[in-house]
Amino acid sequence: MTRARHLIVTAIVCAFAIIAVGMGWLSSVDSALRDLRYSLTSRPASGDIIFVAIDDSAIRLAGSATAARGLYARAVDVLDAEGARTIVLDGTLGDALDAPWDMTLVEALMRAQGKARTVATLSQGPEGEPVVDMPPDRIAALAPPVFIDTGLRQFTSETYTTRISHQGWMIESLATALTPERAVPETEFLIDFAIDLDTVPRVTLSDLLSGRFEPGLFKGRQVLVGFAYYSQQSSRSVPRYTMLSTPSVQLLAAETVRQDRMLIKAGPLPVMPIIAGVWLLFAVFRRQMTLHAAIAGALTYGGILEFTALVLQVHAGLLIDTAGIHLAQLGLVATAFWYELEARGHSLDSAARERDSMRGILMRVVADNFDGVVVVDQTRTVRAASRLAEEVLSPGLLGSAMDRVLPPVFRTALEKALDDGTIMDRVSEEVIACGERERLVEFVVTLSTVEAGEVNSNSGGRVACLTFRDITERRAVEKQLTYLAQHDPLTGATSRVKFVEDAEKLLATPAGRGRGASIFLVGLSRLKVVNDTLGHAYGDALLRQVAERLGQMGAVSVARLEGNAFGVLREGVLGADEGRDYAERLIAEVARPYTLNGHHAIVGARVGMTDSDLSGCSADTMVSHAGLALSIASDRPGTGPLVFSREMDARIKSKQDMEVALRAALDGGEFSVHYQPQVDLESGEIIGVEALARWTHPELGNVSPAEFIPAAEETGLIIELGRWILHAACQEVASWPKPVRLSVNVSPLQFEHGDVIGDVRLALATSGMAPERLYIEITENLIVAETSPVIDTLRTLRAEGVRIALDDFGTGYSSLSYLGRLPVDTIKIDQSFVRGLPDDAEASAIVRAVLMISESLGKHVVAEGIETQDQAWLLRLGGCTVGQGYFFSRPGPAAEILTKLTLAEEDFFPAWNMTEFCPKIEKV
Repeated sequence: MTRARHLIVTAIVCAFAIIAVGMGWLSSVDSALRDLRYSLTSRPASGDIIFVAIDDSAIRLAGSATAARGLYARAVDVLDAEGARTIVLDGTLGDALDAPWDMTLVEALMRAQGKARTVATLSQGPEGEPVVDMPPDRIAALAPPVFIDTGLRQFTSETYTTRISHQGWMIESLATALTPERAVPETEFLIDFAIDLDTVPRVTLSDLLSGRFEPGLFKGRQVLVGFAYYSQQSSRSVPRYTMLSTPSVQLLAAETVRQDRMLIKAGPLPVMPIIAGVWLLFAVFRRQMTLHAAIAGALTYGGILEFTALVLQVHAGLLIDTAGIHLAQLGLVATAFWYELEARGHSLDSAARERDSMRGILMRVVADNFDGVVVVDQTRTVRAASRLAEEVLSPGLLGSAMDRVLPPVFRTALEKALDDGTIMDRVSEEVIACGERERLVEFVVTLSTVEAGEVNSNSGGRVACLTFRDITERRAVEKQLTYLAQHDPLTGATSRVKFVEDAEKLLATPAGRGRGASIFLVGLSRLKVVNDTLGHAYGDALLRQVAERLGQMGAVSVARLEGNAFGVLREGVLGADEGRDYAERLIAEVARPYTLNGHHAIVGARVGMTDSDLSGCSADTMVSHAGLALSIASDRPGTGPLVFSREMDARIKSKQDMEVALRAALDGGEFSVHYQPQVDLESGEIIGVEALARWTHPELGNVSPAEFIPAAEETGLIIELGRWILHAACQEVASWPKPVRLSVNVSPLQFEHGDVIGDVRLALATSGMAPERLYIEITENLIVAETSPVIDTLRTLRAEGVRIALDDFGTGYSSLSYLGRLPVDTIKIDQSFVRGLPDDAEASAIVRAVLMISESLGKHVVAEGIETQDQAWLLRLGGCTVGQGYFFSRPGPAAEILTKLTLAEEDFFPAWNMTEFCPKIEKV
C-alpha cells in the first residue's frame, strides 16, 4: 500500500467515526462507558435528604390506598414534630376530598404551616398528549405541588427537567424543591448517577409512625415520602442502576443539586476535532513506528482519553462521549495492521527476488575479489574462483578437479576440511611455485554447509573455501622497514632504539651484568663549517665516514643518536685508564682528516662516557648520563673526554628543581622588590632607587639572586619575572611622596623574546609614573651590534621619555667607537673597578678615563658598589655625581626606603671633610 492510499483509507475510517458520532450510532457504547465511569467514581449521598418508604405494613394498616391519606397526615404530624425542614408527599391526591381521613390530611397540612409539599404528576393521555394531574386545590393551597414526570418525556438518559408551566402555574421540580438554596439551570440538567443511592438515609413509614427511629434524625432535613418498590408505571431505566423507582430517581436528582453535581453533556461537536487530530497524529508518526509501537500508542492514548473524561466528569461536571474516538483508533490500528501485512508481503517478495539475484552477485564478488578465492565441493571440483586465483594458479580453474590445478599444500588443507571437517584455526604462510618463480602466500581454509543448487552445486553438503594472498612484496617491504627502524638511513649506523636494545641485551643476564657495559657518546664539532662551506652533501658523506671509522673501533654497536652525535657501545666497564685511552683513540680517529670528493675536511670531537657501574644497568639511563657528560665536556675548553659523575646528575636535578620552584614562586607570589638608593654625591640627597628582585622561599628562606637570576635566564622565566618586577616597582615608587627616579634591569631575553615596549607602556599607564623617572638598565653584550633590533627598541623608549642606562660598563664588550652613538643616557661604572679604589692604580685609571669620556659625550655616570667613605670622596672629586652602594644603604623593602627619604640629609649622608681627604684626591 502506498503512502497516499494509506492516508486515504485512514481518512475514510476517521470520517466514518465522525458520522457515527453525529448520527448517534454509538450512543449505547457511550452509555456503557458512562456507566463504568459512574461506578468508578461512586460518591456517598449528602445525608441531608431522608427517604420515608411506604412499606407493605403501613398499607395494610391503612386498609386501602385512599385511606393512605390518613397515613400521610400522621406522617406529616410526626415529621413536623421532629423538626423536618421540608416534607414532600409523593402520592396520588387527585381525588375529591370526601373521606374523613382527607380532612385529617388537610388539618395536618394546616398544622405543618407550609412545610409540606405535594406532587403534580406529568403523564400521557389516551392519545399520547401530556396530562398534568394536580392535587385538589385545597391541598395545593396548603401544600404547594412540586413537579415529577411519571411518563416517558422527562427521562431521556440522564436528563432532568427543572420546572414546568401549567395553567399559569410555574411548578418547580421535586429535586429543586428539596434544595431551594441551590441555583439550577432554567430548563434541565443531567443527574449524576455516581451518587450511591444506598447511602441515602431511609426509614419505613411503619417505623416512622411507631416511633422506631433515631431521635433528632429528621431535624432540619428534607424528607421525601413515597413508594420504594418498582412497578411498570413508576420505574425508569437509568445509567448504572438499570431500573429505579420514580422516588429513587427523584432522590438522586435532589442529591445531584444538593452536591452541586449537575452535569453538562459536551455533545458530539468536541469529539469530531479530536478524531481529526488522532488521524493527523497517526498520519505523521505512523511510518516512524512499528506496528507494536502503534498499538501500544493507541492503547496509551485511549487510556489517557478515558482518564481525562473521568477527570472532567468528576471535577468539571462535563460528560464527554468517547466511543467515536475509540472507534477511530480501532479503525486506524486495523488499517495499520493491514498496512503492515501488505508491507511484509512486499518484503517477502523483495527478499525472494534479492535471494535469487544474490547468488549471481556472490559469484561475481568471488570472481572480482582482490584476494585469491577458490571454492571446492565434496566432489573435489572447483565450483567458483576469483580472477586473481586463475592468474596465479591456472587459467582453467572453474570446473576442474582440484588435484590437477592446485598446489599440494592447498590440496592437503582442502581435503582435511572436506573429509573430516578439520579447518585452519589461523592463517598459514607457505612458499608455492607459480610458473618459473616462487611466491610467499598466506592462506586459510573455511568450511560451509550449503543446500542443493547453491554455488552451482547440484548436491548439498560441505563446501570448502580457500582464500590466499600473495605477500612476497609485503614481506620484503616489512623487512626494509624493520631495517630502517633499527638503522640510520644516512650512515647505516644503528638507530637510538636499536642501540638501547643492544645495550639491554648485554646486561640482560647475570653474567652480562657481571661483565658490565660502557657507552661512549661522541659529539662532532665544526660540522656546521663543512656544511656551510662545502654543502650538506659533503657533510653527509663525512658523517658516513665517521660511522665507518667508529665501526672499526671494536665496538658492539655504533649508533647515530642525533645530527652530530654518535654512540659507541662496548662490553665491560671503564677502567681507570682503559676507558680514557679508548675515548682518546675515538677522538683521534674522528679528528683525522677526511677526503670528500677531492676536498679535505677536519672536524673535532668531544666524548662523554659512562658504564653500568656508574649509571646502573638501565640502558636509557646510561645513554642519558653519557649525554650529560658530553654536554658538559662540550662547554669546557679542550677536547679531553669526560666521565659521568654523580655530581653532574645532581647539578641537573638542582637546575630542574630550581625551575620548578621558580614557576611556583611566580604563581604563589613569593617574590618581592627591594630598592637600593642612588645618592647625589654632592648634596647627599637620595635622587633615585634601583629595583632588585628578592625571593623568600617558604622552606629555604631567602634565596640569593646569584642563584635564581641565572636559572631564570636559562629557563626563560626571566621574561615573566622581569615584567612583574617592572610593574610592581612602578606601582610602588609612583606612590612615594618624593619623585625619585627608578632604575629597572631588563634582561637581553626580554628584548629578544618579550615585548619590552608594551610592558613599559602598560607599567607607566597603570602606575601613573612620569616616563622621565623610569631608567631601563641594559648590559653591554645586548648592544654589541649597532644594527641589532634592540637599538630600535631603545630609541623608541627614549622617544617616549624613558631613560636608558648602560649597566656594568667595562666588564663586557666595551667599545669606545660606538659609545657616543648608542641611545644611552647613563653609564654605570661596575663595582669591580670601584672596589679597587683608592689603592688600585689600574682601577683608578679606568674610572678616571670613564669619567672623562662620559663628560665629553654628555653622559651621566653612576658608580656602583661604593662601600667606604674614601671611595665616595674620590669619586665625587673625580667628577662622578651619583653613587650607590653599602656605604649609603643596603637594598631594602619599600617601607625602609620611605623612612630614609623622610630623614634630613645630614642625618643620612655625613658632611664632607675636604682637608682630611685631600691627599687621596691625587690618587684619582
